Amino acid sequence: MKRLISSLWLMVVFMLLTACAGKQVTTEAPSPVAEATTPAAPPVETEVPPAGVTITFMTPPWGVPPDEALLTAFEQESGINVEVISIPMDQLYSKVQVAASANQEPADVIFLTEEAPSFIVSPGFVQPLNQLIESDPDIKVENFDRVDFWTLDGKIYGLPSYVQLVMMDYNEAKLKEAGYTEPPKTWQELYDMAKEIKAKGVDQYPIAFGAIDWSWYLMGLSMGDPMFDEDLNPVFSQEGSKARQAMNLLVTFFKEELITPAMLSETTPHAIFMGGTGVFHQSWQGASAVMNNPESSKQAPNVKYMLFPEEGYTWSLDAALGISKDSDNIEAAWKFIKWYVSEPNQRAIFDAYGLTPAQSAIHEALNKEGKITGFDVIQAQAQKVHQLPRYVPWWGPWTTKVTEQLRLAIQGSITPDQAIDAIADEWNSLKSEYE
Repeated sequence: MKRLISSLWLMVVFMLLTACAGKQVTTEAPSPVAEATTPAAPPVETEVPPAGVTITFMTPPWGVPPDEALLTAFEQESGINVEVISIPMDQLYSKVQVAASANQEPADVIFLTEEAPSFIVSPGFVQPLNQLIESDPDIKVENFDRVDFWTLDGKIYGLPSYVQLVMMDYNEAKLKEAGYTEPPKTWQELYDMAKEIKAKGVDQYPIAFGAIDWSWYLMGLSMGDPMFDEDLNPVFSQEGSKARQAMNLLVTFFKEELITPAMLSETTPHAIFMGGTGVFHQSWQGASAVMNNPESSKQAPNVKYMLFPEEGYTWSLDAALGISKDSDNIEAAWKFIKWYVSEPNQRAIFDAYGLTPAQSAIHEALNKEGKITGFDVIQAQAQKVHQLPRYVPWWGPWTTKVTEQLRLAIQGSITPDQAIDAIADEWNSLKSEYE
């Protein structure tokens, strides 16, 4: 059994920004995009894959099955050998794009995150699962949350693994040490608290946010900016918009070193926060189980969820498993996906990474067992969801531009307003190109 081809530090699991509710409450559903050119999935001819078949599973580190014993048992029972290719998410997309464009198999099973619809689903690099789902009595798609996100023109391209809200948490003990008894209700309050925390020497870098697009989205949405209108026009670029205010404040956080400069070379703030730096942290639903684990986090046991300030809107991050359009092992790949979303493995993933299962029944069982902390805050935050249009085929390329312009503004090469203007121009250009 070849378990891990490329093993990376599992701390970067906490890239979620994030991350989505088990029984998620959302206010919008993704709109359909033009039908992908992916060919229909080949018919399933047998129920059991031939013994001794080997499949590959390409995934970011947080998608690696955390329980070796469970995976070994699956391999022995099924006769399927699983080779896990663990690579950063940005590299995963590029590798899939390059291989699939050449009609080569990047991997049999591919881990799909929230940007997969634009990066690899719309181009037709993964195949629909409808026939596999419909012919399999063990899988009832209605038991999975947020299947709609992976459905384009009636075709389901991913079976959900987890669905999570982007959330915030904070270190209650540090906040009290600085003289505050509750988290901020506005972004101005958060800014003022962070400056006071730094001045008092409680924490040198009180805000644990990334120098990435996500930080701007969450601040803009939370301030009440819808970001886009119903025709997908970028209203965030309007003069005096909340999103402009958010960009200015985010850049200020960095310039005043309320966020560690180390974040300019990091993807997410989670490992830095777990290392003990920060009071306010861009987090995800399910993170408290990890952040309050003294074996993995120096913030334990003082981390609590907080509602986003002001209007308080957030969005959800979803993950699923799909099958490459060029896979020669459809049956084995499907059997592995079924095992991956099974309750034992989903519980193992939750225990290891705090990622909330996509199947509502498992999520509800975990809550009844007292394993989900801060459930009241999660439920309250779930009432404030404003989904971003991540389903459009140009979303992936555009997000790269957002991060690029944000970092230029942080470095002082451009102003925050110039960053917003460039981001809006890029959106309009890509929208025109793809439509």
